[in-house]
Amino acid sequence: MKSGIMVAPNGARLLSSEHKELPLRKNEIVHTAKKCELAGAQAIHLHVRDDNFKHILDVKRYQETILDIQKECNKDFIIQATTECVGIYKPFEMIDLIKELKPQATSVAIKELIPDENNVSELKDAKEFYSFSRDENIGVQHILYSAEDLKKFHKLLEQGIISGDKHSILFVLGRYSKNQKSEVGDLMPFLKTLEELKLKDSVHWMLCAFGQMEIPSLVAASLLGGHNRIGFENSRELPTGVKAKNNESQIEYLKAQHKSLNIEQVKINEMREILGIFK
Repeated sequence: MKSGIMVAPNGARLLSSEHKELPLRKNEIVHTAKKCELAGAQAIHLHVRDDNFKHILDVKRYQETILDIQKECNKDFIIQATTECVGIYKPFEMIDLIKELKPQATSVAIKELIPDENNVSELKDAKEFYSFSRDENIGVQHILYSAEDLKKFHKLLEQGIISGDKHSILFVLGRYSKNQKSEVGDLMPFLKTLEELKLKDSVHWMLCAFGQMEIPSLVAASLLGGHNRIGFENSRELPTGVKAKNNESQIEYLKAQHKSLNIEQVKINEMREILGIFK
């Protein structure tokens, strides 16, 4: 068994009051990227913040942060720029960001890019965006929050909105709400639907999970053929209930679990494909 690891160190909503080691400033994000790479992460799910530490989809801030990460980290370290809208940005703004930034990889929540699957204009824009990303060899990871989202993803494939033979998807367990922390069993509806839709051989799937059960959920994913996104965006706790020291300590904890189960790390060329980079 093999599994890839991507770190998600800060997210869009959290502030330093949640944890003193939450990286929000550019230099903190860059430092965390390097530390997490040394701990075993092969990629970073990147969020940037404005001067007031609010979530922002800003090309210049992304460019500056990406450049500094590239200077500090190995050339093979993968940087995935988020398009998360957080109820602020519209689909066209998500698309415009990626068209101008042209990152190595990006993550896109289908429910944010296409809020209304019956909206012809939204579907047209989405098709053009996915085509552009594939032509530019931008790895697109499709974020799915439920089994229904997975069915929507499948429908977009059937409609030709999303093209290609292989795809990268991320299953999300839980939410920011305190009432929606994840449990390992929450993964099962995703996998059942994946099997029912006969998508198992055409996707690479990754998991992120909110709350204290983050790492047990990720270990289960690894055993079932998936890959791991770990970090403070989703949890600041270890399975024991103890507060994690920092992002890299979470990766070290996960790596120890992998080692005990003989789960090896994927090669970097495999990790690129896991994140949708196919050339």
